[in-house]
Amino acid sequence: MGAVFANQIRATIAFVGDGARDKFPFDFDVFDAGDLRITINGNEIETGFHIALTPSDEGGGGVVRFEYPPETGARITIARQLHLRRLSAFDAMSIPRGDALERDLDFMTAALGDVDHALTGTLRFGPDQDAPASAELPVITPGRALIWNAAGTGLANGPSGAEITQASTKAAQAQDAANRAEAAESRSETAAASFERSNASAMLDLDFRSGDVLAWEDERRMPVIDAPVSRIMDIRETGSLVRLSSGSQLTLPVASLARNGVRYRVFNGDGTMVDITTAAGNVIRPTNGGAEVTVYPLPTRGDMVDLICDGTRWFAAPIHETGPVVKLLRTASQSIPAGGAFLVEWDQVIEDSHGLYDSGVHGVTGLPPGFYNIDIGVRLPITDQSVFTTLSLERFDGTDWSSHLQANDITATGSGAAHSLRLNGIARIGATPGTGLRLRIVHSDTQTREIAASDLLTWCHIHRIGG
Repeated sequence: MGAVFANQIRATIAFVGDGARDKFPFDFDVFDAGDLRITINGNEIETGFHIALTPSDEGGGGVVRFEYPPETGARITIARQLHLRRLSAFDAMSIPRGDALERDLDFMTAALGDVDHALTGTLRFGPDQDAPASAELPVITPGRALIWNAAGTGLANGPSGAEITQASTKAAQAQDAANRAEAAESRSETAAASFERSNASAMLDLDFRSGDVLAWEDERRMPVIDAPVSRIMDIRETGSLVRLSSGSQLTLPVASLARNGVRYRVFNGDGTMVDITTAAGNVIRPTNGGAEVTVYPLPTRGDMVDLICDGTRWFAAPIHETGPVVKLLRTASQSIPAGGAFLVEWDQVIEDSHGLYDSGVHGVTGLPPGFYNIDIGVRLPITDQSVFTTLSLERFDGTDWSSHLQANDITATGSGAAHSLRLNGIARIGATPGTGLRLRIVHSDTQTREIAASDLLTWCHIHRIGG
């Protein structure tokens, strides 16, 4: 031979039976027919087949012929399995023949190659395993798992199958108990919220010395503070939603361990530059990687940030909503029927991040669930008749539209001027099939009114501020 492993041919081959084929060739060398191991579907067979070997000088290998063709789909494997033995014997006086030595060397090379191939499928230490450890098996204990000992230096008998099953059962019971506890907590929170709505109603906290008012907004059940002027926050107001406007500045209390966990959510409600500062020289660290600052600006309408105190400093976590943000504008006049109510038609879409404006209903539809900051302005000309006006933000629940937020006002009298009606607040959109918002105006004049032509002063801004 002399070239058994020259091309590194793997000494195994597999076939799939078709119910008709009975001959299966193999191309690797063996030394006699007893060096072959034949299996069908993983089971070794010793009878029912015949082996014809091809001489090595004619290419090696051979053919296995079955007396009955293996059935369709059967997996046939032909593999070399050498049994350690000497092929030649030499006494002290004989001169070894070259072909006999060559055959013996071929046998050893093939045997070592088969051993190397077999080792690839065994458990073994990796090349980076430096810690001293032994893979010697412990005394066999039936039904026990095999584990590493506590020191990681050797194998030991572990828990039994029954103990593993019991531990799994206990874990499932613990998970079930945790799920039931979580469900009970959710039910208690729902019951508490229901009690607040049914019995406690809205909470109002008046501070006559400072002239401040702290109120619970009806739907969020969260303190909402409107801050049109500079304001110093108090620790008791943690969790508040603070709406800044008119260029006001919010001052945070001193960071201290007593204020660990205090947080506020602040947003710019009208688009004028507003900013946030800290008392006693504390700095604000933005969580988005920005530099520490003593004044954190919110320059654009809808800018929002969560402010969290960790006991040593304040952190600013900007809330970058991908949307929806919808900004609509009327630049041309629109007639209001005498004593009528009408939907405002928007002739310009300044920004619509998700394509939510529906001109068919003159509003915004398909809003995802969440809470939205609503800011609406309508410019009406002043005439010699003062009229009562109502701006209604209507909400669609999938079936019908109904009033959600309202602003009422009485226009002035005169000529050559205009009166701006404003509506702003927080609207809630629930998870219903069809959700939307639109604006309706009602006036008491017996004459036709108009929304004045304006490129700035009649607008509808809707910005999502949280889920």
